[in-house]
Amino acid sequence: MRVTQTMLTQTNLKHLSSSYNTLARVQEQLISGKRIQKASEDPVVAMQGMRYRTEVREVDQFRRNVSEATSWMDLTDSTLNEVTEAVKRIRELTTQAANDTYESSQRQIIKSEIDQLVEHIGSLANSKAGEKYIYNGTKTDEPLINMDALKAFLADPSGDVNSIYPNGAPATSGKIEFEVSKGIKVQVNMQPEKVFGAELFKGLQKLSSMLNTPTTTGADLSAELATLDTLGQNLITKRAELGARANRLELVDNRLQDHEIIAKTIMSDNEDIDIEKVIMELKSHETVHRAALSAGARIIQPTLLDFLR
Repeated sequence: MRVTQTMLTQTNLKHLSSSYNTLARVQEQLISGKRIQKASEDPVVAMQGMRYRTEVREVDQFRRNVSEATSWMDLTDSTLNEVTEAVKRIRELTTQAANDTYESSQRQIIKSEIDQLVEHIGSLANSKAGEKYIYNGTKTDEPLINMDALKAFLADPSGDVNSIYPNGAPATSGKIEFEVSKGIKVQVNMQPEKVFGAELFKGLQKLSSMLNTPTTTGADLSAELATLDTLGQNLITKRAELGARANRLELVDNRLQDHEIIAKTIMSDNEDIDIEKVIMELKSHETVHRAALSAGARIIQPTLLDFLR
């Protein structure tokens, strides 16, 4: 077969074009830091990358859920602590008033402070995390306590305790749960009837009414201390339950942090390049490309005129 100058030129250009494509591919890898730029370059790597990225996004979302749940629980614990302190103060005032030497005017002063503490407890029942009421079950857009109705209830010994709740007595359900890991949900709210139920406000209203009654004796007020102790113990129990859930969230968050590191490491191993290896590959291709250019120049350059000079 006769080899012509045109054949040599075309063959040389074809191989140079292939060399340019290889250089462009390696340069793109160095610039992007990724092994492939299109799924067609390596479908297996692309499919695994999609799966790993989905896993990383899931872990990120679970960690955001844990963060929001933790904030909700921290606010809940803070308000419950204030309620507990308010009940303790009411108990102190009741102990102080359970003295038969106290006159009506002195007990009225104590009653006034207790009423203010009860209203404070009512305002704590309407605490919000962002724009959500945290103590009204799933009805996070509505307050649990009607403050005007609470004031009226304190002033009326025969009032109906359910009147302080805008929607009647607190529901016995309404759990709010966050998914903090695949298939794992944690309740973040406290059931309203277990913390700010009718028994709490009935007991406090009864105490306020007794302080307003001249015939109330010290023994009568002392008998109410047991009720206050029960209310205080109930709050402590609920806080302990909340603390147990918060501890579990902390453990879940630690596990999610480890999971996130592992998932991102695997994703990086699948997609990212080994920079040192790619640089060496680029240098190698550059050397081969320069040699091809030099050889091509020697083959293509000579013409008949070059020999006639």
